[in-house]
Amino acid sequence: MRSSEFRLAATIATVTLAFFVVDFFYFPRSSVILDSHNWFELAKVMMVLAAIIVAMMLVEWRIEEDSSLVGRLIAASAAAVRSLAKNGCLFVPMSFASVWFMYLASATDRPLMDQTLAALDAAIGFDWRAFLDLTNRQPIVAGALVFAYHALARQLPLLLLLLAFAKRPRLTEFIALLAVSSALTATLMSLVPAAGACAYFQPRPIDFSNFTARAGMWHFTELMRIRSGEPFNLLVTRAEGLVTFPSYHTALGIMVVYALRDYRWLFWSVGCLNAVMIVSTLPEGGHHLIDVIAGAVVAVASIVTVRAIASYDRGEAHAPAVFPLTKG
Repeated sequence: MRSSEFRLAATIATVTLAFFVVDFFYFPRSSVILDSHNWFELAKVMMVLAAIIVAMMLVEWRIEEDSSLVGRLIAASAAAVRSLAKNGCLFVPMSFASVWFMYLASATDRPLMDQTLAALDAAIGFDWRAFLDLTNRQPIVAGALVFAYHALARQLPLLLLLLAFAKRPRLTEFIALLAVSSALTATLMSLVPAAGACAYFQPRPIDFSNFTARAGMWHFTELMRIRSGEPFNLLVTRAEGLVTFPSYHTALGIMVVYALRDYRWLFWSVGCLNAVMIVSTLPEGGHHLIDVIAGAVVAVASIVTVRAIASYDRGEAHAPAVFPLTKG
């Protein structure tokens, strides 16, 4: 393992450990009950990933002397799958611990701060209601925003697959970005509890008729249940995204584009799509503008932090990809 890749993996592990320490500290004092089935599911996923790693190592060992085109393709594919599984072993526990924290942090009776967030928007001249009305009155614009908002979820598996074939540790770098940004987001969301602009302004259905029926409100029922103080049984595999401030959609959209910087033909097209997606976080995602600004700050801070940790040397930074033809 390269030294930079090791540092990135260590960063992910450190963030994961920190999440678990905080989770176990606050868990006894919280109304959130972590269903014991979660641990079984986590163990099962980790065992499957470990089995995949071993299987791909055997394939690579078996094919290492085959210099034919087919042999090289099989070896490259096995290495990519092994990279996916190896990074999955880092991502899955981190994701588990961060989702657990998100629910623990949301189980609070502290007042929601949407009024303050809306006031900050007004202070910089942004009117959320007026922006919703403007975009909703143009069906083509609203449709484009809805498409862009929900396209982000489809980008992630394709991105992970693409990065798995990169010779540089780009996949580990991206998982490290997710880890650092999750830690920053967790800190901010615990300091600024909020329900979102849709919950605060409560627009009528006709006001967002060209957006989805639950625009900006997917999380609201779950959030209110957690904040009620009643016991809440958490199944991580069925968790909702509860973060309003900062906008993690914004942070993730920027980090996805950054991860594609070696693939210019994708960088610009996905960059344009995600620029539209960031705009869509306001009406479709139900975010205040200040949420979006904070999400962008989280993304930039995460990128700067991970670049500093990785500290690629010149030779590694310019190493070719496994399939150079995939680059623009």
